[in-house]
This record gives sequence, C-alpha cells and structure tokens, in this order.
Amino acid sequence: MTTHKTPRARRAAAIVTASLALFVSACKKEPPPQKASSEPAGAAKAPLHIDGALLTSGRVKLGSVERRHFRRELRVAGEIRSSEVGEADVGALVAGRVTSLEVGEGARVKRGQVLAWVDAPEVGRATAELLRSRARSRVAQQKLKRQLELQGEGATSKNAVDEAKAEAEIGRADLAAARTLLFNLGGQEPAEGAGENGPISVRVPVRAPIPGVVSRHDAILGAPVSPERTLFKIIADREVAIIAKVPEGALKPSTGARAVVRSRGGSPSGGPRECAAHAVGELGAIEEGTRTLPLRLAPDGPCTWLAPGGYVDVAFPMESEDAGPPALIVPSDAVVDVQGVPSLFVPVAGREGDFERRTVRVTSTFGADSVIESGVAEGERIVISGALLLKGELLRAELEGK
Repeated sequence: MTTHKTPRARRAAAIVTASLALFVSACKKEPPPQKASSEPAGAAKAPLHIDGALLTSGRVKLGSVERRHFRRELRVAGEIRSSEVGEADVGALVAGRVTSLEVGEGARVKRGQVLAWVDAPEVGRATAELLRSRARSRVAQQKLKRQLELQGEGATSKNAVDEAKAEAEIGRADLAAARTLLFNLGGQEPAEGAGENGPISVRVPVRAPIPGVVSRHDAILGAPVSPERTLFKIIADREVAIIAKVPEGALKPSTGARAVVRSRGGSPSGGPRECAAHAVGELGAIEEGTRTLPLRLAPDGPCTWLAPGGYVDVAFPMESEDAGPPALIVPSDAVVDVQGVPSLFVPVAGREGDFERRTVRVTSTFGADSVIESGVAEGERIVISGALLLKGELLRAELEGK
C-alpha cells in the first residue's frame, strides 16, 4: 500500500532534517592549526653543555660577529707533491747480494747515510785492477827516477829518458782511471799493503742521496740485486710543491699571487691547519679529465703537515671591485646546517660551557665569509671554530632525549 505525503508533511520533514544537520556540525570540534615547519631566524633552543676542556684545548674557539666588507677569495682543490729534489729511488750501482740492512721503513735518514751493504764481485775486479795499476805506476815512477839520475851522470840516452817519462805518465793515467771506475761503482780504494795478509772486502754501501724518510723498503737480506732494481724510496717531506687545480674559465691567479693552503682534516686544536704559499707558475696545459689548469705553489715557510700525496684546499684572496656597504660577517665555518636550518652556536651569558643554537638567515657566502641578514647582532660572541663538533653533540643529545 503506497502512502502519499502532503506538501505540508514534506516541508516539515525537510525542516527536521536541516535541524539535525546543524546540530551534528555544531558538536564537531575544529582541528588545531598545523605548526609551521620552518623556524624563524633567531629562535632560541635549549642550552647545550660541553666539557670545558674543549674550550681550553682550542678545539672550540669563540669570536665575534663583525660588521665589515666581505673578503672575496677563489677556492680551488689542491694536491701535495714531492718537489724535484724531494723524492729519490735508491739502489745498488752494481750487481751483487744484500749482506746487511741498516734502516727500515719509516726511518728518517740524512744525506749520505748508509742504508744497506752489498757484496759485489764486479767491485772486487775493479779493486784488483786498481791494485795492479797502482803497482805498475809505482814501478814506472821508480824507472823514471833512475833514468833521470843516469841522465845527470851522462850514462843514458835521451830516448831512454823519454820512454821512462811516457811509461810513468801512462801509469798515472791508468791509476786515475782505475780509481774513477772503483769510485763510480761505489767501492773504496784499499790502503797500502791491503791484501797482503788476506782477501779485501768488496762490500759497497747503498747511501741516501737526499735527507728524508724511507717510505718504501724492497731490500731483502741475502737477495740478489742489480742496478735496475730500486731498493729504497726516500721522501723528503719538507721538500714539497702544491698543485692548485684552477677551473677552466675562472680568473687565473698570476705568478707571485698569495694563497692560503688549508688542510681538509682538523688539527689538534679543532680547526684546519693553514700554511701561507705563493704561486710560482702554471704547468702550461688544461687537464683533459678535470678541465682545470694546474698552478704550482711553493710554501712560504716550513709546513710540516704537508704530506706528499695529500689533498688540500687552496684559497686565493681576490680584490672586490664593488664591495657595497659593510655587512654582518661571520666565518663560513661557523655556520652549520642543523636539520636544514642554518645555525650558529652562541655562549649562554654567565654559564660557562653552555651554548644555545641560534638560527640565522644567510644571504650569501664569499669564500671564508658568510653574510648574515638576521639572527645575531654585531659584536655578539659566537663559536667560530668547532661548530661541527657542537652540532654532533646537539644531535646526540636530541637522540638520547627521545
């Protein structure tokens, strides 16, 4: 049986339905607004405490925010190489066998120091020839002396005297040649009377041609050696060259340009090691693989941490044609990225060893300088070295707190 509603009933049902909808919606609560994901510059964080030894040892250093012009510089990668007089392959000059080893790998040696001894039959033959030449020369000199005495008495001819002089001269030349050969083979001339009561030693020394460190040791006791074989490699760690790789198209520093060489690893004080240097000339051609122009630099002084084979960063200070007005400047190494937010570490006043993370807005970075728009004030104390260490401590503390 079908029921038909009157127009009045239909209007009443619609009113009831609308009232119920308004009632249900009024009972619902609005969701809380989403928190902004980005942090405002200058936001303060919970203090981070570090051991005071990090400050006294210099691993964490403090400085001040400065208002000045930025220092522009060209930063390129660099490689440390041995100079022409800073590397040597050392071996025996003759064939023989190693009879004694005097140094090992890592030993620091002086120029001329004996590294090993080698028994060399060839040196024995050269020594024997020297002894024969010395005897012939002595006999020739005695013969010449007698001929000159006879000439004074009128008891010899001029031809006999000339022949004696020629033999004496040949004897001296043969002796000089034998001495030269023995010297070039590394042997030593035996003393007068040597060999009369026994054999003469034919051991020859292998000597260091430069001062430095024995970086490789290939000599084996009792093993045969030859002039073509390298027994030792010596690196003069204080004789190095720095090869800076200037990108193709970049402004090329001229010969004599000043530079600062920085290590890629930290020093005991926490920051990078630095060494002043100057450009001495380019190597002449663009490297095909890297499209860079190698530029050779020489250290201005002794930089003992420069080890051949290592990599460094090289910074060339550049003049700025349009420096603009002074800006708030902090060292680039002081700014660290914490969860995507540029941050500085600021000491908490009156609480030694406590630091707060301060988010900042960085507008630009020029080499070692970063320009800060907001987050810190001129003269404010900040961590300028060791910021990465504090970042690690901060992240560790946050993980332990979860």
